[in-house]
Amino acid sequence: MVAVKRFSGRSLMYAFTVLTVIFWIGESVLEFFWFNPEGETFLTNLMPIHDPHEMFMRITSGSVLLACGYVVSRMYSILAESENQARESENNLRITFNSIGDAVVATDADGNVTFMNPVSEMLTGWSFVEAKGLAFKNVVNVLSSNSKGISDNPIDEVLRSGEGKGLSNHTILISKQGNKYHIADSIAPIRDENGKISGAVFVFKDISEKYRQDAEFSSLRNYLSNIIDSMPSILLGVNGDGQVTLWNRAAEQATGISPKSASGRNLFEIFPRMETEIDRIFESIRSKEISRNQRKIRYSESGVYYEDVTIFPLISDGAEGAVVRVDDVTELIKMEQAMIQNEKMMSVGALASGMAHEVNNPLAAISGHAQNISNRVFGDLKKNEDVAVECDVSLSKVREYLEKRGIPRMLDGIYSSCSHAAKVVSDMIMFSRKAESNQGRHSLVKLLDDTLGLAAIDYDLSHHYDFRKIEIVREYDSSVPDVYCEGSEIQQVFLNILKNGAQSMMGKEYHGAHPRFTLRVHAEEEMAVVEIEDNGQGMDEGVLKRIFEPFYSTKKVERRSGLGLSVSYFVITDQHNGSMEAYSVLGSWARFIIKLPSAVDM
Repeated sequence: MVAVKRFSGRSLMYAFTVLTVIFWIGESVLEFFWFNPEGETFLTNLMPIHDPHEMFMRITSGSVLLACGYVVSRMYSILAESENQARESENNLRITFNSIGDAVVATDADGNVTFMNPVSEMLTGWSFVEAKGLAFKNVVNVLSSNSKGISDNPIDEVLRSGEGKGLSNHTILISKQGNKYHIADSIAPIRDENGKISGAVFVFKDISEKYRQDAEFSSLRNYLSNIIDSMPSILLGVNGDGQVTLWNRAAEQATGISPKSASGRNLFEIFPRMETEIDRIFESIRSKEISRNQRKIRYSESGVYYEDVTIFPLISDGAEGAVVRVDDVTELIKMEQAMIQNEKMMSVGALASGMAHEVNNPLAAISGHAQNISNRVFGDLKKNEDVAVECDVSLSKVREYLEKRGIPRMLDGIYSSCSHAAKVVSDMIMFSRKAESNQGRHSLVKLLDDTLGLAAIDYDLSHHYDFRKIEIVREYDSSVPDVYCEGSEIQQVFLNILKNGAQSMMGKEYHGAHPRFTLRVHAEEEMAVVEIEDNGQGMDEGVLKRIFEPFYSTKKVERRSGLGLSVSYFVITDQHNGSMEAYSVLGSWARFIIKLPSAVDM
């Protein structure tokens, strides 16, 4: 821009002085030529000292002219100085607006653009030359990222209300070229010296990068929160004063307290079972060392539980606190106990197998001798007659005597008992040999009856009650085909159900009735079905929902036995592609239904 040189006040004063001199000389010339009848010289007319009136008039006129020149020059000087100050202020303001990092757009009272700095030109895509005089809403196009709808013209509202405002969060600016920027902004009215609104100024800045970082941070925070909430362990965060800083979903489920309600509260007030860990938590925070308390026993109304409590101190600089992880290891402990029990059962099975010969040999001798006695006394053998004659006794009298004394019945009892004992030993040996495959076609009727025989001589059952006093009702369909299965495993399942049913009936008082098992075997489409029903105590809905959970039991620890219904369920469903269901009415009955594919379909 080329600077225009302006007159100063002093120059105007000089001009008025010259004008005064010209006026004086001009009047002298006029007097010399037109008003000089006496023929005075030009010098006399230039300085009319001889004429006081004329001299006074000239001096007065010149003084007035010089006074006017002084006033005009002074006023011009003041006006020029004010203009220079205003121009300098405007220039400084323009430099300031052009230098700041925020975008600035100013409008007049009608909402038309009057100023834009370079940052606003870059973000809006409009140059000031293009935008000057245009409506603000045509130059600055903003919308809310939440609604994706164009917002109202914010300038109009500020001009109308006269109050500054900030636009809603997540505001998006759309440039002339269609580029989108997330902006933070504010609008304020411009007032003149009289307080009247003369326009508005819109100040905003590009926060797209910050918005992206905040979105990434929020996404990461949600991701970590989901990880923490998805963990089955209880995770608790505390600061140095024991106040809660972290509370995951497992903690909420264990206490019924939401993370929002737990935040900032004392851990030991809202989670009383952590009171026993107070000293360990603060010691871990102080020492910055991890602390572990494994297999901690916790008693509750629903039973005994085992927990691993691990305390992780915060080790970053300036952070004071700890994260407490509580893991329920009850099922792990029970599984270990079950494995130990299984090892014991395997040892018992091996011992039973080793003892079989020791037991069977005497049984065979007793049975054989009893049979020989019966043959040598009551048998129709010639040798018996010869020995009787030789001993001079009547064989018929001897037989009559022994029959009257019940000896034949006793011999039959010895033989029958030996046969039964041999079968029991044989069944026990077969049952204990789980490692040997017994896969093949089996009759469910035979497997079920054989299992009844095992249940009748089971020690634990006999120890608590007499299984023989339980009525057995058989409803067998003889047309049911065989199934292809592991016989010993299916027997194990049957035995476990029979044990549970017998123990349930043992704890029930019968008035006019008695314990009873109802066993059903029938076909259903392409499946062979076994139903085992007892009229014991039954189960409620809560027990039925958990009946097949690993190691779940309503019995006391010392009375738990067998594989458990969870393993039975696994044997039927996973190993034999069948199904196993339980139904019950509390206080009346319980029924287990087992379905296995028939061998015809295998």
